[in-house]
Amino acid sequence: MLVKVKSAEGYEANPSIAMAQSIQASPVEKHDFTSSKLNESIQIKKEIELEKQQQAEALDNESKIVYLTFDDGPSPFTGQLLDLLNQYHMEATFFMLGPNIKNHPDVVQRMVDEGFAVGMHGITHNAKQIYQSPKAPLSEMLEGQKIIEDLTGVHSNLVRLPYGSVPYLTMDMRVYLDKHGFKIWDWNVDSEDWALKDNRFVNKVIQETDNLSRAGESPIILLHDKPETIQYLPKLLNYLQKNKYQTKVLTNDQTPYTFQCNGRCYSIH
Repeated sequence: MLVKVKSAEGYEANPSIAMAQSIQASPVEKHDFTSSKLNESIQIKKEIELEKQQQAEALDNESKIVYLTFDDGPSPFTGQLLDLLNQYHMEATFFMLGPNIKNHPDVVQRMVDEGFAVGMHGITHNAKQIYQSPKAPLSEMLEGQKIIEDLTGVHSNLVRLPYGSVPYLTMDMRVYLDKHGFKIWDWNVDSEDWALKDNRFVNKVIQETDNLSRAGESPIILLHDKPETIQYLPKLLNYLQKNKYQTKVLTNDQTPYTFQCNGRCYSIH
């Protein structure tokens, strides 16, 4: 029903309706307003997506540190190992046996020249000898330290005990090593390359490395300087590179990762 009101000129339509009609936007204005809001909404969405993308890229680019360590060398194959590490731009630390250093002095010097870290793994690699007395581990590490320093000029305090520091490295042995400034390095990723000898050790390392990295820990990977390891190493190095892991060397200034006895250490004799 149309309501009319009396005006000076007579009856006319409801003024509120007339006013609404007078301020009604034109089709062009409607289109401009709608387009403006739509563009604003699209732009905001794009900015949110860009921010998410940048955040994801920033996370991907954060350094994920991993420490590659090789025991028991040097060997006739160490040169090939160094070539592989350089090819993938990887750093590594080598825990070496005294007699092997003497047998392959050139490759040890090459390690130092190319920025790899060198440390001691003892002399005998015989548990009954290196753990035979409280000072026996110290004696072997001092001898190995002197061999490296005489050859390269590098004074290294980095040591890794054969078979790890548990169970044979007793507390008194640890005290003697500590008093001479040695840093006892164990590992938190055991490749078991000495037993698996094929792609299985690579898959094991990848899984454990990813797990530790996600937990905010830096993997310290135990590997060995031997042909079987070198044969399958490219798969591991390629994975680390593609997944933006950054390798670093161990240094004398770092706090070492050492297995704690917690009642597990005992004398071998």
